[in-house]
Amino acid sequence: MTDKNSFTPDEWATLGQAPALTALAVTVAGSSGLFGTLAEAMGMTGALIEGAKSDNPLIRALCQKEELAAAQKGLREKIQALKPGDLAAAQAEMRTTALDSVRKAMQILAAKGTPADVAAYRTFITDIGKRVANAAKEGGFLGFGGERVSEGERGMLASIEAALGAARV
Repeated sequence: MTDKNSFTPDEWATLGQAPALTALAVTVAGSSGLFGTLAEAMGMTGALIEGAKSDNPLIRALCQKEELAAAQKGLREKIQALKPGDLAAAQAEMRTTALDSVRKAMQILAAKGTPADVAAYRTFITDIGKRVANAAKEGGFLGFGGERVSEGERGMLASIEAALGAARV
């Protein structure tokens, strides 16, 4: 069975932070405004709750309260490292950071996890991205019009899918 002890602390941190980085990258890829951003945060929360109930022990372990707190701390450090004032640069950096994290997580799992772990993690990350993207409409006015998933979010989801496919077992 693959568990936390199967990984170095840095590897475990990568596995734990990739879901939150994925959610954040999808969030900044769209332009949902305050209420949309809050809805997208709830989309991530729902995915983490589902992860805590996963059939896969590795996903369940990553979604434990203390593991989520550690991932959140690491994410906060990454966000604080972003350059303030230049939104486009921050979005691009967040995108790159998230995709690099997902690729690295998949490489780690391909080397140390089981095929079931790889498949479960791939599904978990994909679900987080889709839930966040579908949580709020983009481009509408007072809830009218707009689209459920923006072009930027679709592009980010496609990039995440490509990163997840980088390491096949």
